Amino acid sequence: MPTLFDGATRESLQERLGALDPEAAARWGKMTAPQMLCHVADQMRVALGDVPAVAVPTLLRFKPVRWLFVDRLPWPKGRIPTAPEMQRTRPGEWADDLAAARGLIDRFATASRTREWPVHPAFGRLSGDEWGSLSARHLDYHLQQFGA
Repeated sequence: MPTLFDGATRESLQERLGALDPEAAARWGKMTAPQMLCHVADQMRVALGDVPAVAVPTLLRFKPVRWLFVDRLPWPKGRIPTAPEMQRTRPGEWADDLAAARGLIDRFATASRTREWPVHPAFGRLSGDEWGSLSARHLDYHLQQFGA
């Protein structure tokens, strides 16, 4: 499974972020490209522990269900509810928002996989490896959403 801890995966995602057009139309969902960029940055802030998350009990807290969702099943297009912690930032200047997202991805990659990672609002307590896979898949999902 791709992970943000893998240099090649991270480089590919960073290149795709750089190719993202702020005027691109979404292939699904309601977000604009600038809103999506802020959303993925906010997700990284939750992953890094910069923004504390409120855990909500869901079936996704159980490891087998979480594994299926993150690693195996296709994600529904435009039907995944988003935690409020991951929708905090409003779009500003595109270049600034892009730089923030890129910096958060790089910062994530330098974090220790074995440290205690913060809780995810839907998935509960995750390991560094689980955060790395989930974050890579999340970025890929939204980059595909905007054709990047």
